[in-house]
Amino acid sequence: MKKQISLQDIDHNLDGGNMSGIIPQLIYGYQEDVDVWPAEPAATVVAGEVTVPLTMDASATLTGDLVMKTGTRAFKLDFTEETGNLKIAPVGEIDGEHFEYTLALIKAKITKTILGFMNAGIERKMFFIVPDENGNQYLMGDKRRGCTFVTGGDGATTGTTSGDRNQTSISFKYKRRKAFVYEGDVEDMLVIVP
Repeated sequence: MKKQISLQDIDHNLDGGNMSGIIPQLIYGYQEDVDVWPAEPAATVVAGEVTVPLTMDASATLTGDLVMKTGTRAFKLDFTEETGNLKIAPVGEIDGEHFEYTLALIKAKITKTILGFMNAGIERKMFFIVPDENGNQYLMGDKRRGCTFVTGGDGATTGTTSGDRNQTSISFKYKRRKAFVYEGDVEDMLVIVP
């Protein structure tokens, strides 16, 4: 089997810094409302042979934009700062390895809107675009598999004392063969497609 990805040196250059956490504003929508998904990278293959393997960076980058269907749009979700995180973990048995993305966040104050969001998340598959503090964006969802609502945890809780936060804890999971960043559009999708 020919190489699909070319290896390279990996230095310790942090490109000016490294900050943890995710930006407290996500983009989300229903998986079924997406018309075009960005493409997974692929090595150049001619006559069944890999002729140009991917660079390591290219092998981890989706190409193209996520485009919504006519009459739909994506939405923003603001949540409590420094309460959200995204984990991308390798999982699976030998010859069945893949990546599991887990998004967890806290939205302060229980409201009808956030309870309605939880209802929507339980009923249908979703997608999320999650930006981190270092300028990367991660797409959870594709044409084959959407994000699923994770049950359990604290859920919506009023708190016990006046110093406790009234809040809703929300988590979603998504599984994909490879780990990618998303570099496509994040503005046009927020406007209803005519």
